[in-house]
Amino acid sequence: MGDVFIEHLVKKRSTPLEWLLRILLLLGAALLSVVLFLFSGALGVFQTFAFLLIAGVVYGAWYLFTGFSVEFEYSITNGEMDVDKIIAQRKRKRLISVKCKDFETFGRYKPEEHANRSYQTKVLAYDSSTDDVWYCTFHSTAGGNTLLVFNATEKMLNAMKTTMPKPLVFENFIKKQPQ
Repeated sequence: MGDVFIEHLVKKRSTPLEWLLRILLLLGAALLSVVLFLFSGALGVFQTFAFLLIAGVVYGAWYLFTGFSVEFEYSITNGEMDVDKIIAQRKRKRLISVKCKDFETFGRYKPEEHANRSYQTKVLAYDSSTDDVWYCTFHSTAGGNTLLVFNATEKMLNAMKTTMPKPLVFENFIKKQPQ
């Protein structure tokens, strides 16, 4: 049996609050640019400095605006799952790395089931759809009792089954099979 390597990329959907922040950011940048432009004539010798400030405001607004674009990349390599957060396709951050054999619980994610549970670390790395969202819990030396929520494809689930604890495989995949 050869090595197993599976990747899956999920784009996070923007929330209404994020869209509101984007609109406020654009309005603020436009207002600041107009004010700087209007006062640039009064600056005389420093007029070039005002145009550099306007360029900085426009660049800063673009940088912050694109920063709302988030993707999650899941990689499964021989029973180890890595979850990375990619911001605006320019910055990658490793959120978590866990061996599937260390899962304590696993199943379809239902937020109401986890509302009253306490976790030291929560890694919510999913696109907010409800059809293919799964969760697992495990103990991490760095994060303590950890909840990981992610989107999974059939291919990912099949790769994870091979190294997950057998009771979790039975509970989530065998027991629920139609007769």
